This record gives sequence, structure tokens and C-alpha cells, in this order.
Amino acid sequence: MYLKVHVGFCLLQGSGCTALVVAVLARKLELTRAEKHVHNFMTDNQLSKRLKNSAANVLRETWLIYKHTKLVPSVSPSKVRSHQRKFLQAIHSLRQIKIDQRKLTDNANTLVDMAKTQTNIYDVVVEMSIRQTKVENRVDVIEDHLRRIQLQLDCLPSLIAERLNRRQQNAT
Repeated sequence: MYLKVHVGFCLLQGSGCTALVVAVLARKLELTRAEKHVHNFMTDNQLSKRLKNSAANVLRETWLIYKHTKLVPSVSPSKVRSHQRKFLQAIHSLRQIKIDQRKLTDNANTLVDMAKTQTNIYDVVVEMSIRQTKVENRVDVIEDHLRRIQLQLDCLPSLIAERLNRRQQNAT
């Protein structure tokens, strides 16, 4: 019985330590904001170069297909098919690069959007804090007025009794 409890405890402790190590490593491997911007910039440059290269490949293969079909006296079907295959591969790579660029742009936009959202939320929180302070000050002033009124109301019965006594004394 004791051994099962001890094994269970060790198992839980090992799981907890593993989760802690994973959390710490994930935190350390996370890029800072500046590093993310640099990474996005470098990736964008690489994608731009690949896009230009891929577009050049599409143009080259188009030219070679035209050359091997229209400018030669005898058409070689194997060369034409080879260049058509390369042409389709170049188009495919061009599309893939454009998709990668869109993904990168979406990721970059989310970073900027997050920063803007955080700034907007901070502004709203500050404004709410200012308003809350103003409302608290107003409530304090109202409470002071109510205390004064209550003190005056507490004194009112004795004042009324005093005035009535004076009138009765003046009447007699």
C-alpha cells in the first residue's frame, strides 16, 4: 500500500517537474517583439527574392516552350514536355511563395493589431480610472452634504422645542 502511494506521489511530482521545465523552455524560446520584427523582415526579404526567381523561371520556361514549338524547324515533343513540366513547377512554386507572403503579412498584421489593441485598452482603462476617481469624489461630497443635513435634522427637534418654549413664555 505504502509503495503504491509513494510511486503515485513520484509520478505526480515527475509530471509537475516536466510541465515546469516545458513552460520555462517555451518562455525562453519565445522571441521578443524586436526579434519578431527582424525575423519578419528577413523572411519577407527571402520571400521577395524567391518570388523574383520563381517569376523569372516562369518567363524562362514560357520562352523555352515558345522557342521549341515555334522557332525550330522540327518540334521535339520530349523537350516541349520537359519545359511544360518545368513551367508548371515554376507556376506552382510562384503560387506557394505568394501564399507564404500572405501568411507572413497576416502574422505581421496581427502583431501590429495586438499592439494597437493593447494601447487602446490601456487608454480605456486610464479613462475609466479617471472617471471612477471623479465619481468617488462626487460621492464623497454628497456624503458630506448628507451628514450636514442629518446633523441639522438631529438638532431640529430641540430647536423646535426651544422656539415653542419661547413663544409660550412670551405669550404668558
